[in-house]
Amino acid sequence: MKSNFKYDKLTPMLKHYVDVKNDFRDSILLYRVGDFYESFFDDAIITSKALSLTLTGKDCGHEKKAPMCGVPHHVIDSYAFKLVKQGYKVALCDQVEDPKEAKGLVKRAITRVITPGTITDMESLDNRENNYLLSLFQNDYGLSISYCDISTGKLVCLEIKGLSSSLAKKAIDQIERINPSEILINSDFSDNVLKRYFNDNEIFLNYIENPKDYLNRASMIKNHLGETNFKKISNMRLAILSLANLIDYIYKYHKDNLSHINNIEVLEINDYMQLEANTRRNLELHRNLNNNTKENTLLSILDKADTVMGSRLINEYLERPLIDRDKINRRLDIVESFLEDRILSNNISNILSDVYDLERLIAKISYKRANARDFISIKNSIANMPKLREILEASESEQIRNIALNLPDVSDIYELIDKAIVDDPPLGISEGGIIKDKYNTELDSLKIASKNAQSDLILYENEEKEKTAIKNYKIVFNKNNGYSIEITKANLDKVPKNYVRKQTLKNQERYTSERLEEIANIILGGKDKLNELEYKIFSNIREKILANTIKLQALAKMLAMIDALNTFAKIALENSYIRPKLRDDNIIKIKDGRHPVIENNLKENEFIPNDTDIGSRENLIQIITGPNMAGKSTYMRQMAIIIILAQIGSFVPARACEISICDQVFTRIGASDNISKGESTFMLEMNEVSNILKNSTKDSFVILDEVGRGTSSDDGLSIAMAIVEYLSKHKKVKTVFATHFHELTILEDELENVTNLKIEILEENNNLVFLRKIKKGKSDRSYGIEVAKLSGLPNEIIDNAKIIMDKLSTNEIFEINKSKELSSSIADISNQKILAIKNLASAVDINSLTPIEAINKLNDLLKKIGEL
Repeated sequence: MKSNFKYDKLTPMLKHYVDVKNDFRDSILLYRVGDFYESFFDDAIITSKALSLTLTGKDCGHEKKAPMCGVPHHVIDSYAFKLVKQGYKVALCDQVEDPKEAKGLVKRAITRVITPGTITDMESLDNRENNYLLSLFQNDYGLSISYCDISTGKLVCLEIKGLSSSLAKKAIDQIERINPSEILINSDFSDNVLKRYFNDNEIFLNYIENPKDYLNRASMIKNHLGETNFKKISNMRLAILSLANLIDYIYKYHKDNLSHINNIEVLEINDYMQLEANTRRNLELHRNLNNNTKENTLLSILDKADTVMGSRLINEYLERPLIDRDKINRRLDIVESFLEDRILSNNISNILSDVYDLERLIAKISYKRANARDFISIKNSIANMPKLREILEASESEQIRNIALNLPDVSDIYELIDKAIVDDPPLGISEGGIIKDKYNTELDSLKIASKNAQSDLILYENEEKEKTAIKNYKIVFNKNNGYSIEITKANLDKVPKNYVRKQTLKNQERYTSERLEEIANIILGGKDKLNELEYKIFSNIREKILANTIKLQALAKMLAMIDALNTFAKIALENSYIRPKLRDDNIIKIKDGRHPVIENNLKENEFIPNDTDIGSRENLIQIITGPNMAGKSTYMRQMAIIIILAQIGSFVPARACEISICDQVFTRIGASDNISKGESTFMLEMNEVSNILKNSTKDSFVILDEVGRGTSSDDGLSIAMAIVEYLSKHKKVKTVFATHFHELTILEDELENVTNLKIEILEENNNLVFLRKIKKGKSDRSYGIEVAKLSGLPNEIIDNAKIIMDKLSTNEIFEINKSKELSSSIADISNQKILAIKNLASAVDINSLTPIEAINKLNDLLKKIGEL
């Protein structure tokens, strides 16, 4: 509050506003006044700017008015969301007693604090993504993450144990998969790596003071989620602490149990393929590297679901590919059945296209923020469930028939809503017009009485009009004054003596009469009773639906699964994907594999497919050479993406595909400086490679692209060669290594499990043509000058580069080309030095050396060269 507004001079309401604000200094306080939520003083100024609303003023007991800004109560969610998106917390202070019964100032209290992770308004959320609130707890024993989408009720917890040095990275990988809107962390949290990550990514954080009584925390979870759920985590002490903080935060302003948050999923992260944050970014699974949107990502190809619930599940599948053979095959079996029965697949799509977001509608009812239109959305969503069950039961696939058997019967919920709620109800739930005739006899009686009173009013108006001979005689209704008889000034002499004047206007007078009051009392009293009874009936229907929450959630989950796998079938048909076969010998064989995103952006038949054969004893590590822009990175990425697609249960872009299940996929592709951490491109590269070498197993798949290019050629070549040898001898991991260090190709002859591959190119009339085909063999150079020419570099640079390249290739002395003004440092090299270098090199028998011995010899040569 601005200092020029003295507290003791404020009006009682504004004193209360200031008192509440003092307890919520970190929030924008929106205070219910009548039909508006108002903010005052500094908050009003912030709100008006943030929402582009007019700043007004309110009398406050001072000569100067207090700044004021407000929004209508019925649109509070959308305005609160706009404030939250700009980084503010929003605290709602509501009236908690009926103003009609209030003695003095209406009682108010904080009923909600809205933050990024607690938004439940369906119109404000991205319906195709979960909106997670995440709680992280860490101590000396390990780390736990619990997270909940309170707009759907999905609740998950997991524990990460191990060395403290690796905990932070594992936690970051999980956080990036979950992609929470808000994170809660324990106040004594101390991990500097995670703290830096939170700061770098501008994550919305809340520090939670942890109660020390562990037993009370466990008891609180039991009370909210039940004994059955608690048993799932009873031996997970860390999970209990992170989950307790999460539950506390969710229930802080909600007294009743939220019936839609009723099940804990315990996530065992080792049950899924591990995809680190770098891998997910490099492969552009969910966000592209260009502008961080979904455009041109694998998710954009996969997400053609008919329901938003199906979309969220596809996203979840992509976050956590399976490693269990049976589970993968079960998904593939269902996809294949949908693909083979196009009539079934199309019928399913037609039914699902009419299904609303059941998960979030259930949550909205649980939070008691649903209106009658939400009930109609539920009714319309489940209307065709008998038909869906019928077409699933008729399938030739046993698995699909089993889905039909497990579909919950929700016909009672449909019948309840269909009998009770009018087909096109109003938005409001307290002003009547919601309940159908013949649903409730008491309500029907009141409606009849109200209609009779309305008829009596019309009859009375006609009788009085005829009796008084006043042609423009009329009875009007005003919200403040009720029913009145309106007489123009010209007819005042005709007003009956039993009329009582109520109000004087400019051109007319308003009257009432004893009979009008009788009729008005019946109408208005009946209307209040009608509205109260309708709201009571509506609330009763809401409770009946809530009693079926678990059944509706089970239906929503099954519809999402049907939708996701049917979507995979539709994509397979549209893009000519095939079913992958699972092997168990660590070999991956792909015939005519394609990159699903790149081929989608090309015209038909423009994408050049390639084969993959990797994993056998003599073919475990593949070194790929060839020009830039020729397709090496595309080829490597498509291999990884095909593996991931297969393990989420999708068909894949290929003519044939056999994979051995991979526990992890690692990529080391490109890097940028991280100045804030004091890390160069090369340091980032080495950190990533080190992580791969530590954590990969024989069942992993590794992509290494241009490792060693971030430092000098000598250092880079030495490191690259040593890495390949280490992978070959110690890790035995399937690895694809793209490089411009052509010297690495000698390793095919030195190491039993290394194979050379190259990108085919064609040179025609001094021009380079990329054929984009992978075949066995090695490239003898990188064609960098030719690629530079394609980029549009000036001809002078291209011509100069060719001259220098020719001299390098023949070991000629570099002479100063005065017209080109070449660097003087090149001219300092003498013919004698070149000859001496040749003599030193010729004394070494390269064929007799191992890669490491070659590197050591190379270092010795460099030292001697430096002495020349």
